[in-house]
Order: sequence, then C-alpha cells, then structure tokens
Amino acid sequence: MSTLLISNLGRLITGAPAGAELLGPPQAYAEPYLGYLQAQTHRTIWFAGPGDVLVLPTPVDEVFLDYATSLRGFGVGEIDVLVGDDEDLAADVRRAVTRRGTDRAWPYYHDRRTDAFLRELGLAGSGFAGQGGAELLNSKVLFRALAAGIGVPIADGRCPATAADATAWVWELVSSGRCAILKEDFHVGGLGNKVVSPVAGISSFGALGAEVCTDPAAVARVVGSRFAEETGRLVVEHYFPDSASIYAGFFVTDDGVTRYGAGEMRMMPVINGLVTPGTSVPAEFLVHAEHIAQATRAMGYRGQLSVDGIVTPAGEVFLTEFNARSGGATHNHCILRGLVGRPDRVLLDRRRCGLPPLKQLLAALDDAGIGYDPVTATGVVITVHDGGTGTQRGEFCVIAADLDTARRQEDMVLDMIEGAA
Repeated sequence: MSTLLISNLGRLITGAPAGAELLGPPQAYAEPYLGYLQAQTHRTIWFAGPGDVLVLPTPVDEVFLDYATSLRGFGVGEIDVLVGDDEDLAADVRRAVTRRGTDRAWPYYHDRRTDAFLRELGLAGSGFAGQGGAELLNSKVLFRALAAGIGVPIADGRCPATAADATAWVWELVSSGRCAILKEDFHVGGLGNKVVSPVAGISSFGALGAEVCTDPAAVARVVGSRFAEETGRLVVEHYFPDSASIYAGFFVTDDGVTRYGAGEMRMMPVINGLVTPGTSVPAEFLVHAEHIAQATRAMGYRGQLSVDGIVTPAGEVFLTEFNARSGGATHNHCILRGLVGRPDRVLLDRRRCGLPPLKQLLAALDDAGIGYDPVTATGVVITVHDGGTGTQRGEFCVIAADLDTARRQEDMVLDMIEGAA
C-alpha cells in the first residue's frame, strides 16, 4: 500500500499562496512568516513511510531527510520526494504514483483544487471536499454556527455582519470590564487574532497581541483594522486571559469517529509547541469535541479533524474552533505511533528555534545522553531542520516518561542552541 502525501499547507503547491481558506490574506505571505510556513511543510516527512510519494513546496535538506527516514528504519531511496515548484509537477507525480502503485492520498488540506488534482491522477477524491466542504469546516464563523446549533459550549460571542455591529459588541464587553478577542475567519495558530482589553498588562495567549481600549472610538479603530466589509467574516468573543489552550484530534470515516490524540497547546503568545498528552485536557472537553466531530461526519466530511478549546482559570470549558485538515499536532502523533509506539510516553514539542547544523546538533545531543534512543523510546527528535542556521524555523520534540523530565531535557537543548549561536 502506497500513499501520496501532499504537503499543501497554505496551497503552496496546488495553487498560488493566496489561499485565504487556510492561511488568511495574501499579505500574510512575507518573510519571515513565509519561510517559517515553508519549513513547517517539511513536517510531512514524518507522515511518510516506505513506498510513499511525498510532494513538498520547497526542497528538503538532504541531511534532515536522511535523519528523519533512518531514525524510523528505512532509507531515503524508499520514498519519492517531489518538489512543487517544478513546472512538470503533475507529470512527475503521475510517474511516481504509477511506479509505486499508489492507491490512496493524504493531502494536508483537501480543498477543491487538491481534489481536482487527485482525480486527474486517477486517485479517489472526496464528494464533500470536491464541492468546497473542507473550506467550510475551516471557518470560525461556521464553527460557531454549528456549535451553537448542537449545543456544545462556546464563549459568549457574535459573528457580526457589519463593522458597527462588531464595534458595539466589543464595546459591550470592554465597558463591562471584560476582554474581547477578534478572530479573522480563516487563519491558523492564533495569527489572525487580536485581543481588546480595558486594562493593560493582560496576557494575550492565542493572539498576536492586545490593544487597550477605553472608549468606543478606540474600539472602532481596532475593529476597522480587522473587519473586511466585503466579506463580513469576523468572530468576536469574550476572551478569558490565562486560559489553557487544548485540542483533540479525530479521524472521521464512513465507520465513525475515532480520537487519535489530545493535548495542550503552548502559547507564547501564539502557538509554539504542544504537550501530548496534555495534563489539562478534561474529559468534558473530549465529550464535546467528539460531539462536534460527529456533526461534521453527518454533514459528509471524511478525513482528519482537529478541535480546539480552552479551560478558563475558573475551570470552565469552551470549544473555540475546528479545522478539517491535518494540523500542527499531526506529525507529533505520527512520531508517537510510528517511532515511539508506547502509550506511556509524553511528547513536548518546541518551535521557532534557530538550530545549529544538524550533524553538529545530533552529536551534541548524543554527547549529552539525550539523543533519541529507540530502546528506551526516549530522547530528543529534531522534527524540522531546513539546513540553515539561526533562521528561527527549526523544531524539535522531547519524548520522555514524564513531563518534568521532558521539560528538563528541553531546557538542555535550548542551552545548546544558545551556546551554538
């Protein structure tokens, strides 16, 4: 069995990077964000196994590719890695899937353009995705509508139709001493979010920052910078500072809904890693997350679904969004299943790191006794390395028997990185 893996995060392969359905407006695609986004697509290497065909938007560092495959017991030659900036990409993919006998596909994001691409290759598409369904299920506005309709808990909020409505609702929150969060309808990782607060000094986890507003005019200015009148697609919610951000991931199939994992997102202030499994994921959240996953299945969706939520300092649980695609935790769960294979391990994930050359870093990890050891199923795994140094695009994870050990070893790696800078 062979799988075609398409790492089209942000539509960097199957179309121009203006795919607002996933990553927001085109102006988001500028350095350093563009380079970070492209490096993130190399996480898909951890999805691949022998016989698979992997399509990436940018060339992968050969040293990293050799490391990521050999760590799992197979060689670079056992997979095909194709780069999406080749004018003959479709022909190259067709030849590779024919040679490998590829019989299924796993796009990172199964949108309409990807579905058409798969059908051109003779692979099975998706009726739901082919009609734009995946784009619907990455919408924060649609999420709130569905969540409210089936009765799962969401924060008090609105999906205002006009900037005036948005301003009025934000001011209602702020004037009563509460905080508000403005969310662009289509974005990822908190990068399209802005917090509005009546006072300075609050945390803005899950957003790019906070604005202090003490009068309606100030609120109107902030809303005006976020609201697109032509689409009217904005979410305004009551924001709870210092909440824990959590997630659950599901496979949605003809046979039902299966949870493949859950954990906690590390917000600094936007997502900069994960703790899997998370210590702050309550059973109540998992029940509600599965409920909304079942609702997407009833709509016709088939594929991978992540559901996000928060636990407030008072212990309240709210769902915040879903994403009908692979996500920032997918490669971690692939590592836990395909490399670690032990349910009694915790994975601590760290991102946006300026890593030294990979061979140098691996040697330092081994010297310190914290390189990944397949016998004990513990140690450090470099999950992304673009071949550069100091680019803030590298990522690693620590796999340990307990969270305290994972945090201690993470600090050791961060010290190594700082010392090599």
